[in-house]
Amino acid sequence: MVVSPGDITSSLNNIEVVVKGILEEYPNKKYFFIGGEHLITYPIVKAFTNYEGIDALVVFDAHTDLRYEYLGSRINHATVFRRLLEESSLNILYIGSRALSLDELSFIDEHRDVIKLIDPYTLYSAEDDLLSIIKNYIGGKKIYLSIDMDVFDPGYAPGVSNPEPLGIDPFIFLKSVKYVMESASRIIGIDIVEVNPLMDVNDITSLLASKIIFEIIALINRKHCTIQ
Repeated sequence: MVVSPGDITSSLNNIEVVVKGILEEYPNKKYFFIGGEHLITYPIVKAFTNYEGIDALVVFDAHTDLRYEYLGSRINHATVFRRLLEESSLNILYIGSRALSLDELSFIDEHRDVIKLIDPYTLYSAEDDLLSIIKNYIGGKKIYLSIDMDVFDPGYAPGVSNPEPLGIDPFIFLKSVKYVMESASRIIGIDIVEVNPLMDVNDITSLLASKIIFEIIALINRKHCTIQ
């Protein structure tokens, strides 16, 4: 796929067209998308929504990316899920989010019917009840899974553009993903974003991202859920 440097609109359109073509040409496959900043989720989810529909998004991210605008722009990595909520009837479950603006907090408070947030404190303190918490929100739903590597504590993943302290560890992450797969009726696609090699230390973030893909494939093959 070719992006247009400096032309966000054209680049997003290109991504959406390519993803739509992949879905039509290779139906019923396991779809992984690797980025790139989190904005790539916007055209990918739009392509899936137009192709077969999505009930909910499950987002692992230190941030909620729900700003109305950021640095004078309404289309960027900090606004991606605000735009998707404006354009569709999706529910969103955030896991591991811990860095929010006042604008985002206000927006979440006004949309509690479609947005659920499990912050790291809740994630660890309610670990024994985590499966029921996740199941109550996405049980039986068809979901798209989006993983921003800054959800991890920087000690595990320093190679991101916007690191946030007090993140989660890989084990609670994998347990959460396993519970998501057990709860959802189907996961229709997955992206892993925000690996920044320029900020990495000995490639440990890239290695962790690769390991995540490997582990998710293993979970799929254990038939905890079906990805199509």
